[in-house]
Amino acid sequence: MKRFSLNFIVILTIVSAWLTFAYSTPLLNTLEAYGITPFVQYKLMAFILCFYALVLALSQLFNIFKLLAIVLMMLAATASFYMLQYGIVIDPDMVINAFETDPAEASEQLSSRFFITLLMLGVAPSLLLLYVKMPSCNALVKIKQSLISAVCLLSLVVGIAYTSYDDFASLFRNHRDIKYRIVPFNVVSATVSAVSRKLEKPAEFISLGHDAVQTKTSNKPNVMVVILGETARSDHFSVNGYDRTTTPTLIRLLNSGQLQSYKDATSCGTATAVSVPCMFSFLTSDNYSNIARNSSNVLDVLQTAGIDVTWIENNSGCKDVCNRINTLVMNKSRCGEISCYDTDMINELKSWLSNISQDSIIVLHQMGSHGPAYYKRSPQQLKRFFPECESPELTDCTRAEITNAYDNSLLVTDQLISEVIALLRQHDELDSTMMYVSDHGESLGDSGIYLHGLPNWLAPKEQRHIPWIIWPSHTIGVAGSSDNIAVSHDNFSHTLLGYFNVETSLYNESLDLNKKAEKNINASAAP
Repeated sequence: MKRFSLNFIVILTIVSAWLTFAYSTPLLNTLEAYGITPFVQYKLMAFILCFYALVLALSQLFNIFKLLAIVLMMLAATASFYMLQYGIVIDPDMVINAFETDPAEASEQLSSRFFITLLMLGVAPSLLLLYVKMPSCNALVKIKQSLISAVCLLSLVVGIAYTSYDDFASLFRNHRDIKYRIVPFNVVSATVSAVSRKLEKPAEFISLGHDAVQTKTSNKPNVMVVILGETARSDHFSVNGYDRTTTPTLIRLLNSGQLQSYKDATSCGTATAVSVPCMFSFLTSDNYSNIARNSSNVLDVLQTAGIDVTWIENNSGCKDVCNRINTLVMNKSRCGEISCYDTDMINELKSWLSNISQDSIIVLHQMGSHGPAYYKRSPQQLKRFFPECESPELTDCTRAEITNAYDNSLLVTDQLISEVIALLRQHDELDSTMMYVSDHGESLGDSGIYLHGLPNWLAPKEQRHIPWIIWPSHTIGVAGSSDNIAVSHDNFSHTLLGYFNVETSLYNESLDLNKKAEKNINASAAP
């Protein structure tokens, strides 16, 4: 079959228009929601079209026009699918989160609809572009053609920007998320920013806490079991007032005064790749940067002070937090399944507790309620809410089905916490505490948004409002004293140092929940 040909200017115009309009639904929907006038929308789309055409025209100078166009179309098809499917935006944190997602988690987000979208909006136009032939010409003509096109397009880009400065400046100043919704510009920009962050990591590890010294206060070994939750939102814990019984055991413990639950707790970020390094670092959510992943964290400092530290991993990795401590990774050889349920970590905890001879801390990193395949997080015998959503395409399910699958996953967390507490009670020779904290929350279709990972300034409360539970209740403050105390991941590292009585210049007493509870109690008792 004979290939038909089109001159470069025509192909450039068609490809630029395709990139501008074929993937524009996320952007246009947002502009409409923000009430942006049609005239400003037209100018913005014209600017985007000319910008893409300018970039593609310059690419012809290096003879990579078709290659670049195909890459952009494939990226755009993938990005627009997930943006429309889950209501996300593509920013640097989202890109980092995607890079650090393991293959098993990534496969759960692939669906027939994704491949159809990729085929229709990515593969098909790419094949068509390859099929179209551009008239052959010598190098000098090609350079002349590209430069003339680029100069004309640059004039249009500058002209539109200049005449629309006030409108564009107001738009992007008032709605910072707009730039993260321009596909595929957002993918390229966010990827460049994410790579830049990675390159910012210092060549040498930053070692902190050399002055850490522990003061012993008990004849028994002090033991802290930290259960690091995944994707748990506070308002779906019945122990925090949710009308469904998702935490039956925790409710009984709370009602008997054995449990303490912080109902106003906030995560550092909305994704594991940010929240976990942040909460174990000595930075706060306001000044957190990627440098934390190449610096000593609170577990390193505790180890320096003589505390035995262990990490049990049942998620996609510790995000560099456990790099320098004893780590055990759950896999099918340990639990006989393709992936382990969180409760399978109990056997490893039993073994660890039987060998304690000094103050110790162990972190159990859950798979928790990681989506979109929430239904895979709970065994059949534990489920109590039906019917469940069993599709990776959450928009194919009703809100009730999604909620059922998610709430069933919380029953596993309730069982894990209760079994850890029961196990610690059996060891009278230890002075034990359990602390459960989730890394971030989750959107379950609230306002059309699913999953997590939106920037903090854009994220809804559901993605940052987390459960934080402590047993026994007297460990920090007293039962019931935590209801109205606002806490965050900023408190986490300093609370661990305070619990083990570790003195170091890194310690900030004002962020230690032990001290915070004392002040709250004293204030309540004041006349």
